[in-house]
Order: sequence, then structure tokens, then C-alpha cells
Amino acid sequence: MSAFPGLWFSDAVEHNLVLDGHGFRLEPLALAHVGALAAAVDEAMWSGMSTPTPRGEVGMVNYVEDTLATPDCLAFAVIDQVSGEVRGSTAFCALSHDQGRAEIGRTFYDRQVWGRVINPVCKFLLLEHAFSTWGLFRVSLRADSRNTRSIAAITRLGATYEGTLRGFRLAPDGSRADSLSFSILEPEWPRVRAGLLDRIDPLRRIVVAEEGGRAAGQGG
Repeated sequence: MSAFPGLWFSDAVEHNLVLDGHGFRLEPLALAHVGALAAAVDEAMWSGMSTPTPRGEVGMVNYVEDTLATPDCLAFAVIDQVSGEVRGSTAFCALSHDQGRAEIGRTFYDRQVWGRVINPVCKFLLLEHAFSTWGLFRVSLRADSRNTRSIAAITRLGATYEGTLRGFRLAPDGSRADSLSFSILEPEWPRVRAGLLDRIDPLRRIVVAEEGGRAAGQGG
């Protein structure tokens, strides 16, 4: 029986893909995650998102159901493997194996983990699977032009800015919103991958720098 009586649940896009590493697990998004995700959301942290703020558990149920019902979308809950806590959600959107492309979107995290390693880890896990397992050629990311935090995070990934899609969508307040478009292509993935690993594991950055210094010395 539903934990949310009176609500109708649409057919969900189901998948069994689990990605894990560096202290986090991305598991298929489900209604079981609603309570924790609802507790993480407030108006300020949702500012700049492309959908209305999911208020309370009922609002989050609707958000999760809408996400799961989105065609060509594989959605995940982000789990801290140390504490077992749900820390956010993210998704592969507009996935097309035939065309070799996908978009990473519908991403949000509990503000308690903002500025920490969670976003680099999640992006690493998603991109590694997209390029190395699925063999995709292109992964895109978009952000509302007013969402400066998301734009900064995408830029720091090493994604290439492709342009501004003017008046791309209706914002939750009814205004027209511009979206900034970014992408990473398969030939660029080794560079982006190395940058993400340096951020995830600072010790690796030190080792790589030392190895580079030794190689330069031997070359001289």
C-alpha cells in the first residue's frame, strides 16, 4: 500500500544501474528516497532550478514521479556510503545510445554537502559510465542563466561552453529563462577525468605533480 494515500503514481521508468566509488553510491531513484530528499529541499537551495520547488513529501513524491516518468531518463538517488544517508539526486536525461549522447541533469544535493567532494564524485561516476561503459561520444549539461552556482560547478568540471539558449524554457515563476549549454566529448574525457580525480583525491594530485617533476628532470 502507498505511504502517500490519495496520490496516483504513474508508470515509472525502471532501471537497475548502480554506480559506486569514492564513498558514494548512485542507486535507482525510488519513492523510498522521498522523505530524505524532501527534508533536504528549501526555497533558497532550489532557486534557479528548472522546476517548481517540491514542497514537503507530497511535493517530492510528485517530483520523483515526474522524473521517473520522463522518457529516456535514468534517475538516481545519491547515497553517502559511510553514513548511509541520502544526500541528493541526479540523472542521465535524453539518453540515446543510437546517437551516442546523453545529458546529465535534474541534479540537487543537500546543502550540508555543498562545496564538498559529492559533485565531483557523482559527475565522475556518471561520465565514466557514459564514456567508458556505454561508449557515448557526447554528454551535455545545461543550467539556468540565473543559477550561478550550477554554472560555476559545470565550468569547474572542464566542460566546454557551447552558447546560451535564449528564452529556452518557462521558469517556475512564468518568465522566459535562458539556459547555458555545455558539453564534454569523448576525446576530451581523459583531460576532464584527470581533473575530477585530482579534486576527488588530493593525494593523487600531489603524486601526479611529483611524477611530472621527476619526468621533467630526467628529460633535462
